[in-house]
Amino acid sequence: MANIPHKNNFDLLRLVLAFSVCLAHLSEVSGISDFRPLAQYFYSGLAVDCFFIVSGFLIFRSYTRSSSLLSFCNKRIRRIYPAYLTVVLLAALLLPFLGSVTDLFFSKIWFRYLISNLAFLNFLQPDLPGIFTANALQVINAPLWTIKIEIMFYCSVPLIFLLLKNRKKWLVLTILYVTSVGYSMLFLHFHRSSGLPICQTLAKQLPGQLVYFLGGGGIYLYFSFFQKHCLKLLIPSLLFLISKGHLLIPALYPLALAITVIFFAVSFPYLGNFGKFGDISYGVYIYHFPIIQIFTAFDLFRGHPWQTFVLLILVILSLSALSYHFIERPFLRKSSHYRQAAEEHSA
Repeated sequence: MANIPHKNNFDLLRLVLAFSVCLAHLSEVSGISDFRPLAQYFYSGLAVDCFFIVSGFLIFRSYTRSSSLLSFCNKRIRRIYPAYLTVVLLAALLLPFLGSVTDLFFSKIWFRYLISNLAFLNFLQPDLPGIFTANALQVINAPLWTIKIEIMFYCSVPLIFLLLKNRKKWLVLTILYVTSVGYSMLFLHFHRSSGLPICQTLAKQLPGQLVYFLGGGGIYLYFSFFQKHCLKLLIPSLLFLISKGHLLIPALYPLALAITVIFFAVSFPYLGNFGKFGDISYGVYIYHFPIIQIFTAFDLFRGHPWQTFVLLILVILSLSALSYHFIERPFLRKSSHYRQAAEEHSA
């Protein structure tokens, strides 16, 4: 079992990534010119790739530390679903009031939205009639598509470990990596040649995104080697990313990104206990989009965008903290990292 430093930067990293997605969406959704520079510095696609890498590392670790498959599934459901259920229910129950379309309640499309989103099938009904119709985007909570992918990652882990059993790990991981990259590149080629948006969407689904998850998971499986040679691995990875070498050799991009992300998380000097007040990064990630949509729908950014920006961040932080302490934390086991981090702070 990999000896991961107890003091690491995973909590900080996830918080930074969650707010990166938030700021990228603020520029995209609000349409406010003052926020356009944010799009130059924050890219949601990159942040999501990094999230999947972190997830691969930590979920592989969780699986190896679980006493059984049932225990592993139980931990994952406890962490993901309570807050996810809450954000879907809040949207279904409150947004018709805010949009003055209360006749939506219990209609066929309302049930379709509720059931499909609760089942992680957000693409079946991402919006509701009369909600956010004046906004640049009508989708209620765009980031939720990644939760579906995350759940599929969890389901793939037992199969991946079954393939790794009694086989050369590096060979199995390489085959899976190449297959994932090949799938993604094939559909991106179809998108460029046909112009069909569905091809680009399919490229981002599980087979294509698996390469990032495998990047984090693979480093966990070879963590001793990674720790011993991390600087030798980091320098060419950074040079590759900075020089945009991924445009020439896109297949190496997920690996270079994984090395860089995990280096910051476990090999970079410890920057503090950012989990001492609980893990609000998940809340920031799943709550921010509908909040931005509401602010935009009520035209709150007009006139004083940056003052309203401060209010927006305070609302997101407050809701995320409330969600963690009153919805997420009660479902976590006492052995959970997040509860232990908070206890260390209070001790």
